[in-house]
Amino acid sequence: MAGKKGNNPKKSKEEIDFDKEFKKLKMSADHGTPFLEKKKEETHFETKEDFLAKMREFEEAMENPDERPIKEILSFPNFPKGDLLSDEEIEAALELAVGALASKNIELDVIYATPDREIYRFITKELLEKNSGMAGAGGMTTHFVYEEFYPNYEEDIKSDVSDILHFICRARRAGLPWRIANKVSLYGKKVPKEEFQAVLDEHRRIFRGMSIIGVDSISVVLKKNKATAKATFRFYMDKSTGSPGEVSTDAEFFFDFKYGDFCLTRLVIDHFGIK
Repeated sequence: MAGKKGNNPKKSKEEIDFDKEFKKLKMSADHGTPFLEKKKEETHFETKEDFLAKMREFEEAMENPDERPIKEILSFPNFPKGDLLSDEEIEAALELAVGALASKNIELDVIYATPDREIYRFITKELLEKNSGMAGAGGMTTHFVYEEFYPNYEEDIKSDVSDILHFICRARRAGLPWRIANKVSLYGKKVPKEEFQAVLDEHRRIFRGMSIIGVDSISVVLKKNKATAKATFRFYMDKSTGSPGEVSTDAEFFFDFKYGDFCLTRLVIDHFGIK
């Protein structure tokens, strides 16, 4: 019934924010983990002397980076063990850990969706053992990327597949990914990467009336040092092509593990005559 509150009324943003802060404070009190918020850094220097001092600090850090593990510069390495925390507690503990890192100008970037519990495990079990390096020198923030330690090849491939299809179908500002092998199979022979890219450029030039609608599905199969991906995508052809309308078709991609990553070695789009 309209206007009647149920047994579990939706909470306002303010109530949700309060609950999150309360959980962090409770976690901090229960486990002795300091409640720290990210420091606000100045975006400008008041004087030339301030700027020069920051530059000297940065140069000194480059010559003599701090080799202490991050847990030492935090001064309180004993975060609660993730195995003993509920999902709600993990969320609060992760925010505490992220805040603690940020207080020392250290940030962890996560490219793809990853469970909070895994990120908390990574921070407390692995990242705290890494050298702090130049974190904080001259106001600099040191960034770590989770996927540099645990690559997500499947998501990388999906991203490359989407980028390639958007490029071929003339999406605005679309570009080819860098993960393309130096030699690519094209029309039954191996050609240099540059020749393969030129063929795709020529396709874009000829089909000026083409525009991407979307990539409907991408499936990836990983097998040791090889991978394949199949995609279904749609594009629109305008009147200048002589055959206006929406088209749905498929593409198949082949990858080999080269140079420390999966690189495209072959592309087949029968509808475009690319094989």
